[in-house]
Amino acid sequence: MKVLIIDDEETILKMYGTKLSMAKIEVLTSEDGQKGIEMAAKEKPDVILLDIIMPNINGLDVLKMLKIRDETKNIPVYLLTNLPQEASGEKAKELGAAGYMVKAEFEPQKLLEKIQSLPNNDQ
Repeated sequence: MKVLIIDDEETILKMYGTKLSMAKIEVLTSEDGQKGIEMAAKEKPDVILLDIIMPNINGLDVLKMLKIRDETKNIPVYLLTNLPQEASGEKAKELGAAGYMVKAEFEPQKLLEKIQSLPNNDQ
């Protein structure tokens, strides 16, 4: 399985990336929304974890762009954020997000379990 994490916080990328890598999951990371979109199109990950609050392009705009591109529109995108779900959850679903995870509630082990439970996980 291949997971792309798009988040501007390096500590989040390292924390989740390390945990997923230890479970033999291939991890790609991007600290920038535009680069994340390009990486998704090129690498075709099985799932994308996307932060909402980022500089330059916010996560909801990145989600919109991912969902209109033929090469990325079918990749499940889970929003990974510190915002309460009520603030962005409905908008995220309207834009095509597969789910929503609040960072404070998803320590690395819980995130790993969530990733391992997703459909198309061939592990």
